[in-house]
Amino acid sequence: MKLNELLEFNHIVIQCHDNPDADAIASGYGIYSYLRANGRQARLIYGGREPVKKSNLTLMVEMLDIPIEYVRELEEPELLLTVDCRYGEKNVQRFQGGTVAVIDHHKARMEELPAMGEVRDNYGACATIVWDMLCEEGFDVGADEKLATALYYGLFMDTGKLQELCHPKDKDLRDALEFRCNKTSLFLFQNNNLSLDELRIAGEALAGYEYHPDDRFAIAQAKRCDPNILGVISDILIEAESVDVCVVCCMLDGGAKLSVRSCVRETRADELAAYIAQGVGSAGGHIWKSGGFLREDLLHQVCVDLYGSWDQEQPGSSVCHLLAKRMERYFREQEYIHAGSEDVPDLSGEPVYQKKRLPIGYVRAADLYPVGTKVEVRMLEGDIPFTIQKDTYFMIGIESEVYKNDEAYFLAHNDPVDTPYQFQGEYAPTVHEAVKAAGLTGEAGTGKNLKDFARTCIPKDGAVVHARQISRRTKVFVSWSDSYLLGVPGDWLVSRVDNPGDVYIVREDIFEKTYMPEASCL
Repeated sequence: MKLNELLEFNHIVIQCHDNPDADAIASGYGIYSYLRANGRQARLIYGGREPVKKSNLTLMVEMLDIPIEYVRELEEPELLLTVDCRYGEKNVQRFQGGTVAVIDHHKARMEELPAMGEVRDNYGACATIVWDMLCEEGFDVGADEKLATALYYGLFMDTGKLQELCHPKDKDLRDALEFRCNKTSLFLFQNNNLSLDELRIAGEALAGYEYHPDDRFAIAQAKRCDPNILGVISDILIEAESVDVCVVCCMLDGGAKLSVRSCVRETRADELAAYIAQGVGSAGGHIWKSGGFLREDLLHQVCVDLYGSWDQEQPGSSVCHLLAKRMERYFREQEYIHAGSEDVPDLSGEPVYQKKRLPIGYVRAADLYPVGTKVEVRMLEGDIPFTIQKDTYFMIGIESEVYKNDEAYFLAHNDPVDTPYQFQGEYAPTVHEAVKAAGLTGEAGTGKNLKDFARTCIPKDGAVVHARQISRRTKVFVSWSDSYLLGVPGDWLVSRVDNPGDVYIVREDIFEKTYMPEASCL
């Protein structure tokens, strides 16, 4: 759906879920601003049992002049648009609309969605969807400080203070609006976020933690609360001696919210969160801090199938039991490999494969930034840090994945061609200066899009590897990254014939597209 499609209607109501949070309010305000700028009558409303009372939200509405209304009755509009929620959910008061539409970032069954809508369930906040849709319409969000502040704060709150960003677009919003919003207002909102009751909830959760010494992880359950309180709890819990990884959860409408933390290189918080949520929800974040949401209907089914029970009176207990079991399995079902070390697996006896001659992209890194610049390459798989060196080449694979070659290897194994590079993918990788990506100084920009600088090359014949499929989760630690390459069963462990110690992971779908048995080339 495009925002300009909404302009077909004259009388439009934008509805947030009952007891709306910062993300819902900001998202609704973004749509409201667009509609009013285009001459349409619009109202921003929410229903439910009572008006919003949380201090940070009342301050947000007052200081940013957000015209949101609390209503119990509503005259039927031409278009009823729900934001950050879906029409018919139990936390969305049911009003009638001539046409119903939705903009949301929560997982939903397709049969629950109206024909008109925009749902991106891999985004960390609905504010990101709205910001991206506004940008697509050429609407200058940064020119309106109050709108920029609202959308930034919506993302901030729905992603655990920007620690649980799910999609590269979330990071793009952060970078684009960080220096366009009112920092004084944000500081005030943030310091009116924790009530005394929530402080008590945090204390009780910390007092009741469950510790697993064999794998050095802890789990804590909080009473129903604002999801951001979970981040406060997990930030404290991860600082405890002997706790390398922790997960804090609480039950909300529709499921369980998680906050995940790690302080060791061997476990990425975002990867662990994705593992926990597999099949029952969604997750996102970065290497040290992440979060997720587990759907109650799926949790119920999994717990009954695996453990024969679901505690209807205290579902949080069933969730904690599932978390403990999944985390125990996570730590027991993985292998660690350090590329270039003496104990790297010997793949010389494995079958030999040759890389197909498929066009890929390449960018000479020094053409983007001066040598020595610390950068982050942003792609769907996450942000990967690099330091620009004279001989660094960024390679863009057939699935838009980015990896690094040095100049000697690049020239020995690839033939540059004159064919223009054609990018195909959901999100074009971008390169950001690390200091700006971290928001430490200067004005953050949008980074440099690799596809705008990329040229085309084709791998040469003779680039061959030994490879075998892996049967368990495998983490390969490489010298050029502070993180690891993750492989899951079915992916391929690969080593170059001319450099057996250079071991890496290739995803199963990418391997099938890019490699073939050497014999088939003869």
